[in-house]
Amino acid sequence: MKRLLLVLVIVLAITVLGTTKVRIGVTPIPFVDILEFIRPELEEAGIDLEIVVFSDYVLPNLALSSGELDANFFQHIQYLKSFTAQRGIKGLVASVNMLIAPMGFYMKKPYEELKKGDKIALPNDPTNETRALLLLHNNGLITLKDPTKADMTIRDVQENPKGIVLVEMEAGFVPRVFKEDATVAGAVINTNYALSIGLNSQKDATFFEGKDSPYANYIVVREKDVDSNWLAVLAEIITRDEVREFILEKFEGSIVPTF
Repeated sequence: MKRLLLVLVIVLAITVLGTTKVRIGVTPIPFVDILEFIRPELEEAGIDLEIVVFSDYVLPNLALSSGELDANFFQHIQYLKSFTAQRGIKGLVASVNMLIAPMGFYMKKPYEELKKGDKIALPNDPTNETRALLLLHNNGLITLKDPTKADMTIRDVQENPKGIVLVEMEAGFVPRVFKEDATVAGAVINTNYALSIGLNSQKDATFFEGKDSPYANYIVVREKDVDSNWLAVLAEIITRDEVREFILEKFEGSIVPTF
C-alpha cells in the first residue's frame, strides 16, 4: 500500500512540478549518504537534487534563512531553536523527523588511565555542550550543579574528581583536534563528525547516549515550503522502509532511524 502511495505521489509530482531544483544543505556523514541513496527516485519524481556540504553547524541555517538553500538536514530541534533565537532568525521549521545520532565519548587511552590535567574536547554551542556535559555527568566523569538546566557550560560543573580539563570548541573542530592534537586525551563528538574520522559510537566510544536520546535530527525548511509539493515527495521517498534498512546497514547501528 505504501509503495502504491509512493508511485501515485511521484506521478502527481511529475505532472505538477515538471523538474524542480531543490538545494539541501548538510554536514557530510550520514546526511550525504542518505540523500545520495534516494537521488535516483527523486530524479524520477522530477526533483533535481543539489547537495551543498558544510563543515560546521552555523552556515546551513544562515543559508536556508537567506534563501540560498531550500532545506537543510543536519540538526535536532533543540539546536534549531537555540540557534535561531540567538540570531533572531524566524520562519525555519523542523519538518521531517529522520534519525537519532547518539553522541559518544571517545578516548585515546583506557578510561582508568585518565589523570589530572588530561584535556577533553567538547562542542561549545549551547545545546550540544549541554548534551556533552550530561553524557559525562550521567557516566560519572563529572558532576553537574543542576543536570536539568538548559544551555550549560563548563561553569556548571560542580565536581571533577579526576581533574580533567574540559576544552570548549566549535563542534566541527572537535574530531580534528581529537585526532591530531597529542595533548587531547578524549573528546565528546557528535556522531556525524565521529563517522567522518572513522569512529562508530557503538564500537569505538567509551560510552554513548542511549537510543532513547531526545535529540532527533530533522529536515528543516522555511515556513513557506512546509506544504510544498517537492517537500511532500521528498518526505515520502526518504522515509521508506528501504531507506531505514540502508541507514541501519550502512552505519552499523550508530545512526538510529526515527521513522
